[in-house]
Amino acid sequence: MDMSISLYLAGPEVFLPDAHQVLQNNKKLCTHKGFTAFTPFDGELPLSTNRDLSLAKEIFEANCKLIDQTTTVIANCNFFRGACVDDGTSFEIGYAFAKGKQIWGYRSDLIPLHTKTAKLIPVSQHNSGYMMDADGYLLNEDFGNSINLMLEFSILKSGGKLVIGGLTEVLEEIVKGS
Repeated sequence: MDMSISLYLAGPEVFLPDAHQVLQNNKKLCTHKGFTAFTPFDGELPLSTNRDLSLAKEIFEANCKLIDQTTTVIANCNFFRGACVDDGTSFEIGYAFAKGKQIWGYRSDLIPLHTKTAKLIPVSQHNSGYMMDADGYLLNEDFGNSINLMLEFSILKSGGKLVIGGLTEVLEEIVKGS
């Protein structure tokens, strides 16, 4: 295994009520597999900061710095609050891709995006042959990708992979490839 691999763990876990414990458990799992891991909570932030845009900016900058310091991003690509990958996680994937980092993602399934979306939100038939959502947008990203094509190909072009399962399965894939 390549011990020089360091990981940034991206995903909506930061919104869980027990987020700190979940992320600490994830870091322990990575350490057990021989990796150094960082989470969005590992950024250096002042202890007494008001919950306003200045704090949001500091979180943004700290998370970008953490991604800059790692070799690899592992992203939870399960849908969050709807039929898309968490917005922050999507940004972190794009940022990592632009910085030349390897990116791995995981999902509970790899059902095509348009099929999964139609199961999660109200849709109706449109005369184009595609389903349409309640806001008037077509579900026409029907190329076989299971997340937005820009995210999926960022992962693939980076040398990573979108894996069925969770963090454990991704770590096992990375270990196999090292």
